[in-house]
Amino acid sequence: MEKKVTSHFVKGLIIGIAVVLIGILFQVFDIYERWVQWVTIVCYLAAIVWACYSFSVDMDGEVTFGSVFGHGFKTAAIVTLIAIAGFILSTFLMPEVKEKAMEMARKGMEENPQMNEETIDKAIEFTSKYFFLFGVVGSLFSYAFIGGIASLIGAGIAKKNPNANMPKSI
Repeated sequence: MEKKVTSHFVKGLIIGIAVVLIGILFQVFDIYERWVQWVTIVCYLAAIVWACYSFSVDMDGEVTFGSVFGHGFKTAAIVTLIAIAGFILSTFLMPEVKEKAMEMARKGMEENPQMNEETIDKAIEFTSKYFFLFGVVGSLFSYAFIGGIASLIGAGIAKKNPNANMPKSI
């Protein structure tokens, strides 16, 4: 009986939906602390490492570093697309998210003694104007970057026992 390998698409779909749902829960319950963002990032990182490791196990270790990394990065790419879609949906369905982000940004700037009221107002106006673009591009780069790091970690720890048919490195 042939062993079934869970595809990167399915893993990415599951992880991506989980990431979006966690983000929505935090927004609904008005949880915006910095540590919560770090917990979410660590969970995402661990999920991609798990995807790499489970791929290696599903393949009985008959993998290379590159194949495991590729599987993990493709999984991360799916998660990234879902996270961007989640950001877009939440921006349109919950406009208070943008308002809360602007409020938090203003608070952070007000704590900086080098920023005066005029500078803060200009920065908030600029950020508000390009909020959507910053959110999409920020999601793209942060999820892809973290996914790449997690894929490297996952490929590094995954069991690799390539068979004789695979090319040997010199």
